[in-house]
Amino acid sequence: MQESNIKKFKTNNEINFTGFPSKDAARLKSAVEAVLKSEKIKNYRLNFIMVSDEDIKKMNAKYRKVRRITDVISFLISPEMFIGDVYISEGRSKKQAKRYANTWLRELAYLAIHGTLHLCGYTDYDPENKTKMFAKQDKIFKCLFS
Repeated sequence: MQESNIKKFKTNNEINFTGFPSKDAARLKSAVEAVLKSEKIKNYRLNFIMVSDEDIKKMNAKYRKVRRITDVISFLISPEMFIGDVYISEGRSKKQAKRYANTWLRELAYLAIHGTLHLCGYTDYDPENKTKMFAKQDKIFKCLFS
């Protein structure tokens, strides 16, 4: 989206899911809204896009210079309007659900929370920030899925 178009765009608090099971969209939306509420974000437009392992690996290489599959990658397009895209790997999320004895819905919710926290500025690239981010996402997740 070009900068001039962003300034004209007024958010209407949208959360879109592309490629996700439609039956799970409401529960996933609740997970994302819990993050936004905890971070006091009132105006937003977020897109969650399900992609293949290969596609997310290419994105990780192109944008993060990391040549491996990741489970989630987030892009904040406009901090002023809080517009962002979160890509979640279908294959990786299914494997992680099995590994952690989770349902796929619970794993997707966990990754949606994680990706939204990245949009909010949280990072997990060093031990101190990772601890802070995971404590926040675990707290939100437990409130939704206890």
